[in-house]
Amino acid sequence: MATMDVDQSDHGMSAQAAVAGEAGRLAPRAGGSGGWVRAAAGLAAAGVVLSGSPVLAGESVVPDDAALARLPAPRDLTELSLEELAMVEVTSVTRRPEALSHAAAAVFVITAEDIRRSGATSLPEVLRLAPNLQVQRVNAGDYAISARGFNGYETANKLLVLIDGRSVYSQLHSGVFWDERHLPLMDIARIEVISGPGGALYGANAVNGVINIITRSAQDTQGLVVDAAAGTEDAVLTFRHGGRLGEAGGWRAYVSGFDRGESLLADGAEAGDGLSGLRAGMRLDWTGGPDSLSLQADVFDHEAVGQVGIAGGNVTGGWSRVFADGAALQLQAYYDRVERASPGTRETADTVDLSLQHALDLGARHRLVVGGNLRQIDTELIASTEAFLDPPRETVRLGSVFAQDQISLASNVILTLGAKFEDNSLSGAVLLPSARLAWTPPGGSLVWGAVSRATRSPNRIERRLTQPGFLEPGDFRAEDLVAYEIGYRTPPHPRGSLSVSVFYNRYDDLRTVTIDPETVFPLRFDNGGRGASWGLEAWGVYAITPSWRVNAGLATLTKDFEVKPGVLDITGLVSVGDDPDYQLLLGTQADLTDRLELDVRLRAVDGLAAVPSYVEADVRLGWRLTDALEVAVTGANLLDRDHRESGDPGRARNIGRSLTASLRARF
Repeated sequence: MATMDVDQSDHGMSAQAAVAGEAGRLAPRAGGSGGWVRAAAGLAAAGVVLSGSPVLAGESVVPDDAALARLPAPRDLTELSLEELAMVEVTSVTRRPEALSHAAAAVFVITAEDIRRSGATSLPEVLRLAPNLQVQRVNAGDYAISARGFNGYETANKLLVLIDGRSVYSQLHSGVFWDERHLPLMDIARIEVISGPGGALYGANAVNGVINIITRSAQDTQGLVVDAAAGTEDAVLTFRHGGRLGEAGGWRAYVSGFDRGESLLADGAEAGDGLSGLRAGMRLDWTGGPDSLSLQADVFDHEAVGQVGIAGGNVTGGWSRVFADGAALQLQAYYDRVERASPGTRETADTVDLSLQHALDLGARHRLVVGGNLRQIDTELIASTEAFLDPPRETVRLGSVFAQDQISLASNVILTLGAKFEDNSLSGAVLLPSARLAWTPPGGSLVWGAVSRATRSPNRIERRLTQPGFLEPGDFRAEDLVAYEIGYRTPPHPRGSLSVSVFYNRYDDLRTVTIDPETVFPLRFDNGGRGASWGLEAWGVYAITPSWRVNAGLATLTKDFEVKPGVLDITGLVSVGDDPDYQLLLGTQADLTDRLELDVRLRAVDGLAAVPSYVEADVRLGWRLTDALEVAVTGANLLDRDHRESGDPGRARNIGRSLTASLRARF
């Protein structure tokens, strides 16, 4: 990582002293929106700027939608053959159902079975299963999660996260508030994790990756289920009940509460940052002939230490129709409201979104997907500090159209061309093209390559943050990426699978914080950074026996960034994040008997600038007493008393080992 050459004259040194003092005075309080405002002003000056299992390859013929629909529902690990795992359906790569073994992207799927056997009690901990994600737990409730770099609590701003098609990307700071995302894990059908740009389908902000969380249909969640876990750190209790709506429909409702233990200070004392919350929701699904309808809603109320309150809710409705010729039309609308409040600050965001998509085949050679999206976000942030947003209330509008065509150049060669045109009231219009080429040689392997462009739109802090005499709004533009990828997916052995991809990312107009060359102040957010990153991502699985599988994943990253000539950046280009050079995951899933399960996971993560490398282990022992009752004991972070994962100077705390007992009962 390159840093700017700072002028060491008296003038330059006095400026550094002044902004360092201001940073200390504006140090944020954890959890609340006001922390982001104070951090953006103070840390912009000081140099820390703001900004979710391997599946086996198999058949060489891409199945149609009918073939995918005939696949069995997810079952226990030992009941799924390698061919069935190869046919696991994914939709995130092309926005149409396709077998994972022929998805031309670096996509990793976390299945419902993986989630159950992980022993995790929160969504961010589940995401550790994906080797193409880097997960840093900052403290009790805060996480930094990224793909292909730029990680850090203030810099993890290039990853788009969707929950059943609803974006949870924050327009305030271009990231995800993970302390708001306490989902009932047993209701997740799968999580599709794509590393690499997704702008041609998902628009600006899908820069380095997309996490698509897909929950189960209500028809698949019948009866009463109690899911409980309690241990030395965390406790979770969820009740869910579902039933039928006539012959073609289903419903479910749930209520869930959690209590998350505190992280640790360097001396081992508790940090006083625990949090708790309550969440409830429902879902209705109905299918009749060619039409399907879905309606779901959630409300939540979380509270953290320090009088930080997080509350909100959402409603999502969807309709789809499958036509006789195989074409499919989908319409979805949602409303989402979130309120975050802490002493002296209050942020609200109301989002209304409408999207339409049509998938159709044009002859035998073209598979086309077209669609559009309209979104409006009414957001307000009131802060009783020297730093504030001007104006405090604003309506952000976004509109987009996209098209993608999968062209069969030959029986085993597919060229995918796509583009999205998006207009954002904060950053203007942008065109995001993508080209992918996939070749399936005999034997079931897949070779693919891609060239894509993606951008990250400015957020409200970058365009509106003001502190008179110290920081003023500038004309911050979108950050830009052109990415080059090559991948290979193969079954090297009848009992194994391997996926390898390499990438080269070229970034421009990255965020800097510039000073006036004559007066130093006011500071401004600017686009003075550029550079490149490259690396390798690989993962695989091997079935030693039908009831014992081992898996491994590796991700490497090398970065080379610089400040553009003539730019005076006081941050040392800290917006590029703090990332490990490598991350290695090893795991095993074994059914010791028909009823007894053992899962072991190891992760080795290279050190950060101010955080040493670490190796940790998680172990789960599960016992299915009956088909309707299972218990488990999970130990997490077992190799050390505690360790640190984040280099954030103000928020980072140590994460200790934990022991959790869980029970799931079906009635």
